[in-house]
Amino acid sequence: MCELGSATLATKRAGHYLRSFLPFPTPLTMKHMTMKYLILTTIASLTIAGSALAEGGGVAVLDIDAVARELGIEDRVRVDLITMQSDLNTELQRTQATMQNQMSGVEQAAGENPSEEEKRKILATNQQLNSEFNRLKTQATQNLGQERVRMINEFRIRLEPVALMAAKKRDLDVVLMKVTPPVFTYSKSVDITEDTIKLAVEAGMKIELAEPVAEPVVEAEKSDSSEDKPEE
Repeated sequence: MCELGSATLATKRAGHYLRSFLPFPTPLTMKHMTMKYLILTTIASLTIAGSALAEGGGVAVLDIDAVARELGIEDRVRVDLITMQSDLNTELQRTQATMQNQMSGVEQAAGENPSEEEKRKILATNQQLNSEFNRLKTQATQNLGQERVRMINEFRIRLEPVALMAAKKRDLDVVLMKVTPPVFTYSKSVDITEDTIKLAVEAGMKIELAEPVAEPVVEAEKSDSSEDKPEE
């Protein structure tokens, strides 16, 4: 019987969503995700007051990873992505079953000794269904990645005024992220991480998860060589 490709978005792939804005450079698990890679962008720094340097304002340093961990953002992103991944996998598996039934109907109609024309029809149907299924799987992967980006941006936008407030309390006007680029050295007096965490908690940004969410069990994916090759 002709079989469609795997219906599962592998956890080892989905785990990488939190590490980079690029899709799947390397396989990683959800448990290895850190906000260090969640927050990294291609810009050199996070500037909250654009005109501050021109006005001679001082520079503050913020460990945004530590802020995200203390506020529970890291765990929230992980849990939300695991949940979304599970839902997408369920939908893909349902679609796969429907397509497999359609493929079986074509094979059964051809009988045990299909003609050459029927064999070509079976092959064409199998290729068409595989192509459509792979398209849906790619779209599900993109949806997961887009949700990751949305959550990252939402956290950054909410944190910006809080970090700026912490900086201004020390007469500083620019906030640089400690994680990128690596800060060579700085005085502890300009580190506003703890102040930012305190203000963020007071602003109600801290998230308490009800209970841990286990990572979904993922089937081993079939090799690419066997996915798209129909059996006759």
